[in-house]
Amino acid sequence: MGFAVSLLNAIFRRMFTSAGLRPHSAVVDDDGTTLHFWAHRSLLPPSKNGTAASAGSKETTTTPPRPVVVLVHGFGPDPTWQWAAQVGPLSRHFDLVVPALLFFGASTTRAAARSDAFQAAAIAALLAGASHLPGLDGQSRQVHVVGTSYGGLVARHLARALSGKAAVEVGKVVLCNSDLVKGPDDDAALAAKGGVSEVTELMAPADGKTLRRLMALCVHRPPKYIPEFIVHDLLRKYFADKREEKIQLIKGIVTEEDDAQLNSPLPQEVLIIWGEFDQIFPVEKAYKVKEILGEKATVKIIPNTGHLAHQEDPKMFNDILLKFLLPSSVLVNDAK
Repeated sequence: MGFAVSLLNAIFRRMFTSAGLRPHSAVVDDDGTTLHFWAHRSLLPPSKNGTAASAGSKETTTTPPRPVVVLVHGFGPDPTWQWAAQVGPLSRHFDLVVPALLFFGASTTRAAARSDAFQAAAIAALLAGASHLPGLDGQSRQVHVVGTSYGGLVARHLARALSGKAAVEVGKVVLCNSDLVKGPDDDAALAAKGGVSEVTELMAPADGKTLRRLMALCVHRPPKYIPEFIVHDLLRKYFADKREEKIQLIKGIVTEEDDAQLNSPLPQEVLIIWGEFDQIFPVEKAYKVKEILGEKATVKIIPNTGHLAHQEDPKMFNDILLKFLLPSSVLVNDAK
């Protein structure tokens, strides 16, 4: 990895550790499905020296366990890059679990499945496994699910997969720039924008030219100049790795033909956040997603942002997110 990318990687990891999160891995099924994830130490198994996990979440024996927020990333670099601006503000109120989706980073599986539903099943197994996250075992912990882009598709399945789990009470769901009603025509339109024949060529770029096109489409105001060595390093580290598997993930996205109940309303309260100038999934899709999710869904548009609204305007995004997730009494106390 080049120096610039290594430096950014170190900065983002430091933001995670400063928020009280620690990296961990767990095998969650019999197919060797292994998820690498970050979580607050209060949720993790005891350290190797036998001491109890501690300090990540400001909990004490006299305070009730805090709600949990699961952050599900989209296509692109590791989740530390994608959620760095959120983990600090969220960690003041919630215990976090931030998984790397299968075939991103160190997460992998021997199973043949490549769907967003399978990704969700793996995360659900992680959350339900007493040995994986003992801080969740034996406690009724409210779990909020937040997903961006492809991670929003996973979050939809995860909210359903967690329903009925004895140790998990699904709280609220947040979908960020995530087109749940995407179809072949949308894929064709996006491929045309990116100057490629298939959408998989754009979302899993094989060369620097295509990666530059993807980066330009993802943000409302892309930088005027990105050095070639940075593009090359990003491509090698985060896009070329497991590229064929990532293409299979795009092709394996569940459709209504696969699941007749796919676009039925979720039982949870849902917040849909969208960037005003999203070129990947145009902003009108936010309202189409709301239509299928029903009366419990609301839409918030972040002005002057694109597909990566949570990174382009993290302050506004975090304010919207916290106002949705936190009880009003907590917000009042925070404002004092």
